Amino acid sequence: MKTSFFSFTFLLLTGCIAYGQRGLTKIPDTAIQAQLDSFVLPEGAKINLFASEPVVRNPIHMNWDSRGRLWVVGSPLYPHIKPGQEESDHLVVLEDTNGDGVADKHTVFADDLHIPTGVLPGDGGVYVANSNDVLFLKDTNGDGKADQRRVILSGFGTEDTHHIVHTFRWGPEGMMWLNQSIYIHTHLDTPYGIRRLLGGGMWHYRPETRRSEVFMKGLVNPWGHVFDEWGQSFMTDGAGGHGINFVFPRSVFAASPGARRKLEGLNPGQPKLCGLEILSGSHIPDEWRGALASPDFRGHRIKTYRLTDKGSAYQSTVGEDLVASKHGAFRPIDVKMGPDGAIYVADLYNPIIQHGEVDFRDPRRDHKHGRIWRISFPENPPAPFAKPSEMNAMALAEALLFSEENIVRELATAELRTRKPDEMLSVLNSLELKNDLHVVRRVWATQALNRLDIGLAKGLTQSKSHKARAAGLRALYYDASNKKYKNILPIAEGAVSDPSPHVRLWAVSLLAQLDDPKTVPIALRALDGIEADDFLDFAVWSICREHRNRWVDEMKKNGKNPFANLSQLLFASSAIGEQLGADQILASLSEGNIKQDQTVWEIANWMANEGSPAHLSKLLGLATETKSVSRQHAFLNALLTAKKLRKINPSGTGRIAPFLQSENDTVFGVAAQLAGLWKVESSRPVMEKILNDESVPKARIKVALESLISLGGEKTSSYLNQLFGNPKTTYMRKAMVVTAQLKVQPILAARRAVKLLQGAPDGKDKFGIYSAFLGNQRATRALATEISQVNLSEPIALQGLQLAESSPTRPKELIAAIQKAGGLKPMKMSLTLSEMTTMIERVAARGDAARGESIYRRQNLQCVACHAIGEVGGVIGPNMVSIGASAPMDYLIESLLEPSKKIKEGYHTNLVTLKNGDAHAGGIVSESKTELVIRDLTGKHNRIAKSDITSQTISPVSLMPVGLTTQLREDEFVDLVRFMSELGKEGKYKTTTNRFARFWEVLPAGSPNPGTVHHYGASMFTQEFSGYKWTPFYSMVGGGVPVIEVPVALKRRADEYQVLRTQVEVSKTGKHKIRVKGDSNHMDLFLDGEPIEIPSDRKDTELEIDCKKTGKRQLMLVLQGPQSSGQISLEALSEDLTMVHSL
Repeated sequence: MKTSFFSFTFLLLTGCIAYGQRGLTKIPDTAIQAQLDSFVLPEGAKINLFASEPVVRNPIHMNWDSRGRLWVVGSPLYPHIKPGQEESDHLVVLEDTNGDGVADKHTVFADDLHIPTGVLPGDGGVYVANSNDVLFLKDTNGDGKADQRRVILSGFGTEDTHHIVHTFRWGPEGMMWLNQSIYIHTHLDTPYGIRRLLGGGMWHYRPETRRSEVFMKGLVNPWGHVFDEWGQSFMTDGAGGHGINFVFPRSVFAASPGARRKLEGLNPGQPKLCGLEILSGSHIPDEWRGALASPDFRGHRIKTYRLTDKGSAYQSTVGEDLVASKHGAFRPIDVKMGPDGAIYVADLYNPIIQHGEVDFRDPRRDHKHGRIWRISFPENPPAPFAKPSEMNAMALAEALLFSEENIVRELATAELRTRKPDEMLSVLNSLELKNDLHVVRRVWATQALNRLDIGLAKGLTQSKSHKARAAGLRALYYDASNKKYKNILPIAEGAVSDPSPHVRLWAVSLLAQLDDPKTVPIALRALDGIEADDFLDFAVWSICREHRNRWVDEMKKNGKNPFANLSQLLFASSAIGEQLGADQILASLSEGNIKQDQTVWEIANWMANEGSPAHLSKLLGLATETKSVSRQHAFLNALLTAKKLRKINPSGTGRIAPFLQSENDTVFGVAAQLAGLWKVESSRPVMEKILNDESVPKARIKVALESLISLGGEKTSSYLNQLFGNPKTTYMRKAMVVTAQLKVQPILAARRAVKLLQGAPDGKDKFGIYSAFLGNQRATRALATEISQVNLSEPIALQGLQLAESSPTRPKELIAAIQKAGGLKPMKMSLTLSEMTTMIERVAARGDAARGESIYRRQNLQCVACHAIGEVGGVIGPNMVSIGASAPMDYLIESLLEPSKKIKEGYHTNLVTLKNGDAHAGGIVSESKTELVIRDLTGKHNRIAKSDITSQTISPVSLMPVGLTTQLREDEFVDLVRFMSELGKEGKYKTTTNRFARFWEVLPAGSPNPGTVHHYGASMFTQEFSGYKWTPFYSMVGGGVPVIEVPVALKRRADEYQVLRTQVEVSKTGKHKIRVKGDSNHMDLFLDGEPIEIPSDRKDTELEIDCKKTGKRQLMLVLQGPQSSGQISLEALSEDLTMVHSL
């Protein structure tokens, strides 16, 4: 008798428990004291309540005014207004009149708002983000309430209520800065023309001129922005995972629609962050001063980061939490320094924070509470504060230039905007400036008055401090298009050769503002003489594209290279995606003038995308002339890309023949694909010979089959029929024949596939027959027809049903056919209310998170392959770093049982169907006018020619396979949920700031080796050997690696060898400390192949490693056993070491 696919025993439980709040059987105690008792603070810190409900409800954003009052917008209406409901969200002004750290006066300034998401006092009133408008509210009669209301900016999109315009703040230059998020499409009508931002990004706006401009693009939900003391901008992303993002003009980040290229943040794998502030002022202890603080609202904490210079940008290091809470409704959403030097935290207060994933009407959403918390350090005196609104001109100027309290300077800047410009300029110019910071601040003050002191700004660009030089260039950037300011170009021209890459970045940004034919040739010099990082490279790439016509027109007119050398021409032509200068560059390559393989690859990739057939013919000729395997691969790969994406061939395709004899698997593989696609008939005997040889590796068999299929014709069909019918042909090869044949002969392939599935070894489809058919719609239909006529064993049917249910196309005919053939009952994956309550209680009472982590790491569940926890793991699904702290338990359970029911924003599956019936599913990585790049479930990037696409849709099916958890016993499922429910909460399943090696590569079990272990010992594994196939491996949440999970790469008599390697980035040469945990008697450590001595009989060892080079260095651990239990870990202790968390 066949059994149900869904077999959890808890579904058979009898008895019904009253169903209350799903996932929250105990709603967090709303009492103030309950929250106070739950806080975890650093030594010397104190937290107190500044304000709460009913005065403040669900606060979203806050800012101080020049009178020292806190303006707060809150939204009990969030996440959206109900039909017929009044617009009743509020703006409240809070005051601490007696200085005891508690708000004792409040005024409701406005109570008719609609999900307000930004507030900024200034200019005699207050700016408020109200749905799709920016309002200016003003009290004209002195009663403390708004009686004047004007729409200042309109046209912001309203597609999603937590993505609308938000996060207001004044910049040091006196402009208003505001953000918007991914799902918003904005079209602002300004006096300077329409300004558009179709996705996430940041604007700046000058109220007196009404000029609005886009500063940067991208980020999913950027709810944090702050300026450092030199005026550089940093942002956080409430739905991203890159921690701190350094942003600059025209920079583009994740989720920017249609972007050809995107930058990454400084802390990949960090939790999603909302709000951002720099801890500053005399009240803040030295150890905290200068840190960036940002709320991890999912994890009930505020994280901190430290910035240091790195190239043209920065390095961000994770610090200790400023505050954490064990209270499930503490949702820090904004953080600001206060006039008294304390830190103020807006607490949205809500046990439910998911947006679209949890029903908008879910009764657990809190619409009544909200808190503002105040963190102080009682051993330090309060910061001195005089209200800028009450200062005379001299006092205000002194505060602007000399105050050590950042909050005072911010409020003074807002106040400055309301004063008489001539009077303030006179006072500002009378004050003696003692250092570069004072000069920078005076320049900013003149900009806030809209009277830039151009001479002072230019002078900054000659400072000895690279930070001051960059600040000067940024100040000039805002006004560079103003025709009254002359001789800006020479300043930018000098700065592109500055010793500091950071200054070069700002020089290029300044050039992008100028209307001059020489901007691109000058900008390209910024790449000379240094190793440019992604940020500087992006800035130059961007100006090459934006100012394209300036240099392209000149080159087409004169026929000459408009740049200093061919390298610059290669960069610029690649940036715009055209073949300008290709003949010159290929000639130089042919003459042997280009020595670096990296440059060769850049040229080859450029030609793949833009080269003509004649250019490709030259590439093929170069491939035949070189002995370098790397260059052969580069040229042939370019030819393959050109064929697949652009459908063009070189002449003389028969010249591919020599590469079909290559001993290098990669070169052979590319050549074999080309031979088939080019219809090189002379390659047929080579492919057949490979398929007739039983000793040939699987990879060569696969590519030989693909090549024959591409060659096509009766000869291919005849040979494959013969191969499949040969009794000596192995099951694996028959499966490979079928999966290769399905595109050209789907009915025949389906018939053969069914026979193979019926006789599958161990009742498992080990060679991906189901997956191959599901990847092609015609083949899927053919397989459904054939399966409907036969019987299948339960195991093979279950496997097929799981894959079909999880396919983005979810083929109903195939699902029904498999169920019938296997005698399977329909899957029951959802739970009733009583079943859900029972499961939640079991998880709480019996779940073991430690066991659950081991289950999570099982290879067959694919959790680690798809999801990251913190810095490491897959990128297919959402990062799980704070999932336990942010998601109610019913959400976790439903996500495991019904993955498609709970799809996180940004992780919907894109389904791309091709003309040949192939279907690609995954996330869109990038898109151009000719190609689409989609990342599939395995993380592979598939490049698809747009000309091959018939349809592109969003699938309602999650990439997470249905039924994965049916492999588990009930107790294992309970443990898995318990583990997930602990992630991000205070305790051992919250990622720490320790710099562990979390990303490793390991040698698989039974790996081939040079056979020299008897001579070299463990150091054999440090040798270059083509047989080593390293695979990714990740640490546990706590940083350790379970020894039992590491494959045994080599067994030799009684010895076993387990081999792991990782990388560390060294910023400064010298001796640096690391810590290694594990049995030192059975461990060997190597740095770049050189042994590091480890004292014997140790379990926890601090070591010094001598790093003679900067950059990425390799550390390898070889464990000699047998070992069966325990963990090992490797941790960087020195500040100049950073563990690398990806390839």
